[in-house]
Amino acid sequence: MVQHHDVAVVVDSSSCLPADLLQKWNITVVPHELIIGLRSLRDGVDIQPSEFYRLLSQDSTTKFTTAAPQPRQFLDAFISASQQASNILCLTLSSQFSATYRSACAAATMSDGALTENPAGTTKIKVIDSKAAAGGAGLIALAAARWASQGLSLEQVVAGVERMSPKVNLLAYLDTLRYLSRSGRIHKMAAWAGTMLSIKPLTELKLGEARMLERPRSRAKAQERLLAVMRQRVADRPIVVNVMEADAVEEAQKLSQRIQSEFNCREIIVSQFTPVMGLHTGPGLLGVAFYTDDDHEDSAPGEAS
Repeated sequence: MVQHHDVAVVVDSSSCLPADLLQKWNITVVPHELIIGLRSLRDGVDIQPSEFYRLLSQDSTTKFTTAAPQPRQFLDAFISASQQASNILCLTLSSQFSATYRSACAAATMSDGALTENPAGTTKIKVIDSKAAAGGAGLIALAAARWASQGLSLEQVVAGVERMSPKVNLLAYLDTLRYLSRSGRIHKMAAWAGTMLSIKPLTELKLGEARMLERPRSRAKAQERLLAVMRQRVADRPIVVNVMEADAVEEAQKLSQRIQSEFNCREIIVSQFTPVMGLHTGPGLLGVAFYTDDDHEDSAPGEAS
């Protein structure tokens, strides 16, 4: 079969990229499992994020859990991707939050002899822990797929990813602490107190580490603080942004418009926050993933040293 590029990009479904971009840049997605009661559903295949958040907010008795993709699912994705390109780059959700990275590595080990042969020999698979999540991981994958479309080698694309990953920020605020309490991430008493005080926690994910930045007492204040932190970090430098929403479509569109008018925004997309993490944060989350684009991250990176 004719190979179109040197590199095909594979991600898991936590990456928060709209379907049109996944299709445009030939990004292969491996779905997480969303387990609702006795039903096991593939994220983005059997159930969409909007339906998931509706069920999560309406049903307080059914048990909701998630599961990382199995190695066989990654292997199937690798086999499919090997028909498009000579080599495969798989970018996963941070290993701090999920077994996804280990599952993808296991699939890469299992792949020997199962992939389409390319003219240069055996197809290479490189699995990278993005140390990011949701829209942050999505931005990294999108840049990698664009580099691949330019005909860059696997080594060049990997070098670009490694240079870009530390630059990616993710900020988000929650509507309630109830879901963190339900998942066991915080004590029920702390969640109750936070709800009584109308706290809308502003949180950050950076290089695999999650932390709370501030505790605003309204969504309006939380959004202003989010934009203030963004402004402090990027000033007037050009940025690429992914606005993420969990059942907050109108707010996300308005936030996108504000960012475009108040920042030097080179590119912006709006996406639905992945249910894999949204199970713990709940509906109403609004967030931004972004990076400064001083060096034009989407332009071809140099050869890896």
